[in-house]
Amino acid sequence: MVVIIFFGSCQNTNQRYLNIDINNIKLDPIKINRYEQALFSISTDSLQSQLKTIAPHFPVFLSANLDDTLNIIQLHQFITDPLNRMLYDSVNARFPNLRNLENSLTDAFKRFKYYFPEKQTPDVFTYVSGLLYEMPVQFFNDDMIIALDMYLGSGMKEYRSLRLPLYQIQRMNGNFIARDAVFELYYYHFLEKPGKDFLQQMINKGKHLYFLDAILPETSDSIKIGYPEKKLQWCINNESNIWAFIIENDLLYASDLQINRKFFVDGPFTSEFTSASPARIGEWIGWQVVRSYMNNNPEVPLAKLLEETDTQKILKNSGYKPRK
Repeated sequence: MVVIIFFGSCQNTNQRYLNIDINNIKLDPIKINRYEQALFSISTDSLQSQLKTIAPHFPVFLSANLDDTLNIIQLHQFITDPLNRMLYDSVNARFPNLRNLENSLTDAFKRFKYYFPEKQTPDVFTYVSGLLYEMPVQFFNDDMIIALDMYLGSGMKEYRSLRLPLYQIQRMNGNFIARDAVFELYYYHFLEKPGKDFLQQMINKGKHLYFLDAILPETSDSIKIGYPEKKLQWCINNESNIWAFIIENDLLYASDLQINRKFFVDGPFTSEFTSASPARIGEWIGWQVVRSYMNNNPEVPLAKLLEETDTQKILKNSGYKPRK
């Protein structure tokens, strides 16, 4: 059965088929390399020799000189630290296997190869980071590394001990791993400019989210943009009001940093609206504009969208009309 994904405003009738056939895309199934399991299963009595044994399989983590006593001491301290031990145990309990994630990334990387056949997909590694919350997924050289201890669920009291806001903690669960991986894949391959004004930021963020549409077509919008369902529904219900506010207050070409922060910086809500609103409303509106542009210009491939720097052109040719 072919699943048809409908996007854009309700006025759009020319919708794209983003759930493309990937059966003929040649890509070996993704096999995630679990560094945390290899590392924490090592006996501290023979740490150095066992580290040397696993090092060829995990060069992204163990490229340092393992004959250097200082390096061995640091690794010993890391794996014997009570917090890291607890995190490893929690990771093992929460993620005894990663088959679902491997399947999700295999499909995602196949779609990526469909749209960008000349680009390489990364090898994927997981690890326990010791609560490296600022970069749960990152690239190191050409490898993607995923900190599984940052996806243990909102019930982890250790997240609150970091004094992280609730809106961020709510996204620290396994449902977001594939999304965050693809989100970071975009950063790795495509330069997202910060934007000189509101419109540029809006369209640039919208492109990034549309990339998620194409690579993760079966993922919910709430996961893609990181909104709770109620906050996403608020945007849908108030789309015309949001757009009217932007236009009536001449925000499209505003370059005031304070204004732009209100619409593009993460937080519990957007201060210009009710507390029922989400943060980053500028991203969400930009997403709807880019969706409308791609729906109404079916001859434009994904690669061409990402290359297009004329944000005024995208807005003009989008035919965007907010839902009422």
